[in-house]
Amino acid sequence: MQTAIIKVDSGLPRQAAASFLQALLEHRVVDVLVVPREVGSRRMVVPALVVSPDGLAGASPFAPVALINAARAVSQLTARDPGVRVGAVLRPCEIRALVEMAKLQQVTLEKVLIIGVDCAGTFEPVDYYQLTAKGLDPDAWLVRAAEAGHGAWNGTAVRTACTICRTPVPSGAHLALHWLGFAAAREVGVGWEEGAVDLAPLLEAGVLLSGEPPAGRQPLVESLQQQRQELEEQLCRDFAARASDINHLLDELAPCLRCHNCREVCPICVCRECVFDSNLFEHEPEKFLRWAGTRGALELPTDTLLYHLTRMHHMAVSCVGCGQCESGCPSRIPLTLLFRTIGKKLQGIFDYQPGASTADPPPLTTYREQELEPR
Repeated sequence: MQTAIIKVDSGLPRQAAASFLQALLEHRVVDVLVVPREVGSRRMVVPALVVSPDGLAGASPFAPVALINAARAVSQLTARDPGVRVGAVLRPCEIRALVEMAKLQQVTLEKVLIIGVDCAGTFEPVDYYQLTAKGLDPDAWLVRAAEAGHGAWNGTAVRTACTICRTPVPSGAHLALHWLGFAAAREVGVGWEEGAVDLAPLLEAGVLLSGEPPAGRQPLVESLQQQRQELEEQLCRDFAARASDINHLLDELAPCLRCHNCREVCPICVCRECVFDSNLFEHEPEKFLRWAGTRGALELPTDTLLYHLTRMHHMAVSCVGCGQCESGCPSRIPLTLLFRTIGKKLQGIFDYQPGASTADPPPLTTYREQELEPR
């Protein structure tokens, strides 16, 4: 891994990162960029397709919000060969999602330069929207989070998925922007795989300076990983106890509207045709009446348990833990813990790490005679 430093002027790491991304375009390292960018009001950040340096005004690659899993945006651009090299600025969970989507033929990875960023967590979009209205400055947040190692701000916590994510630093990226453990008001780090990308022109131009990560970075990252692992184990243990049988699981799922938002925002749920959009669940009135007569009462909407069991069956082994399902749920069902609790067990059975490598096929796409034995 090669390393360098980006100097931060005036305590504005966002501006320094945008200048670096601008240099990637100007030196033709990439042709276009997918990068988080502020909307006009500056109260929200969304993935944006940038085709010229001018488009980087408002770029905010470190903003603590993820309105969608940006791997979905990259997929829209690269499901077929776009004819250009796309630089994609992604968080660790988004990189994992991108790799899983590539295995499902949703991404042309050969055309993507993955630019990873450190992540101390993201706020729910509605929380971020309210925080920015109250004056949250993403640069000030970054400087504090870089030192503390957590993303909470003035009593507002980051999303559950972020509190139990054990990968605050990106892996599998061709190039990465590092800030955890840095004095982010003065500098941020860059790391890249030798041979994956040529940054010599940026070093020669002074955009990058020779340098190593600070000594305190690795201990901070390891401490953060340990804290998150312990919290994950505790929360999953508590959830498993709460949903210990079918009736208790139904209690957890009781607020479900069957709106399918969790499916729509999931980066791995990519079926062109879904059984829950078919007429299989468009029951005739007499069926409802018969079922209600048999049971005395029939809860509506029907088939919510079957819907979630089907989602778990299809998705849990490949779940990358981005938490978008829970963020998209209007009833705030604890879907993060549901999928993490089940996913850990399934991934352990198949010895499978979602998003770790394109060489590992998803278990649902393969068959082995002893496939339920540890691989």
